[in-house]
Amino acid sequence: MQITFFSLFMSVIWSSVLAVFNYLCRKKHFFIRQLGITNILFLYLFSVIRMIVPYEFSFTRVIPPQGVFQELCQDVYINDQNTAQLSPLSILTAVWIIVSVILILHFIYQYVNAMRKFFAYSIRTDEQCKRVFNRVLNVSRTQFKIDIRSSADISIPMGAGIFRKSILLPEAEYSDSELYYILRHEYTHFQNRDLLIKLLIHIYSCIFWWNPVIYLLKRDLAQILEIKCDLDVTDRMENQQKAQYLATIVAMLKNTGSKRQDHSFYGTTALVSKSYESEIIERFRLVSASYGSKKKNILFTGSCFLIFCMFIFLSYSFVIRPDYEPSKNGFGMETEGSETTTGNTYSIECVDGTYYVHFRE
Repeated sequence: MQITFFSLFMSVIWSSVLAVFNYLCRKKHFFIRQLGITNILFLYLFSVIRMIVPYEFSFTRVIPPQGVFQELCQDVYINDQNTAQLSPLSILTAVWIIVSVILILHFIYQYVNAMRKFFAYSIRTDEQCKRVFNRVLNVSRTQFKIDIRSSADISIPMGAGIFRKSILLPEAEYSDSELYYILRHEYTHFQNRDLLIKLLIHIYSCIFWWNPVIYLLKRDLAQILEIKCDLDVTDRMENQQKAQYLATIVAMLKNTGSKRQDHSFYGTTALVSKSYESEIIERFRLVSASYGSKKKNILFTGSCFLIFCMFIFLSYSFVIRPDYEPSKNGFGMETEGSETTTGNTYSIECVDGTYYVHFRE
């Protein structure tokens, strides 16, 4: 079991294919109805796992490259070892690591500052807030301490904090119905551990920042978490209650009005965002269609997971990379009488345990 440049390259390809395939399926509401939004969320894990486990195993078959890719492999695999200078691959690896560290540190800095700012907001202790929040606790499967804070600095309700959990509200007047659905939505996010998932996915995207498919996966996962939260909240609700819940979302959109839209910070969960209206419309359609309460197709779900597992196994079954064999004269020497030293030779281990000795010119 080993990690090489070529196994990492294959991992990027397969992970991207899995993510795009899952995204295309997820956009078809047929799959949400048959699988359920939670299972679709789990299917995305196959793409993440394939990316973070870029190994070649003992059963992995090596397929030598052809054409232009063969010349590229030769440059990476042999010519780069034949010079004392920095190779392009080494430079790219260094850039990858440096940028990843910078992005992660920048996010940590943003997150700490945002939490410090949020925790400075005043805590609501009014009678309405206590009464409505008790209603939320009475219908929740788990109970934990959450502070409800308000500020004029925000325009949309949101949840923040992994250890010190807070629900943040814009300073405004709310009816009991509006406040109930807002608090229940954000409380459900905390129950589902959605903030933790978003943080881990963001760190994942910071590490693999150079892969454009990562940003598609990141954005769609955020949408899936919102859909899942909507369906959990409205599960077993009557149509009138669902209408009130959706009306609350519309009201929050109207309340933002001409206010500057809050900068999208991936360390929080927001009830609604004006950035992507098509995603709001999708949430409305799914809630109206009661997809959360529909019975899932167990056979279809099992088949999908089996297909993805087979796809993962297939992705590890082969890797495209050079498999150099010794030449007929044993060492690839074109002239006799050359002295073999550590200064003018180096070896490359083949997958079968043999070695290819290369002489520097």
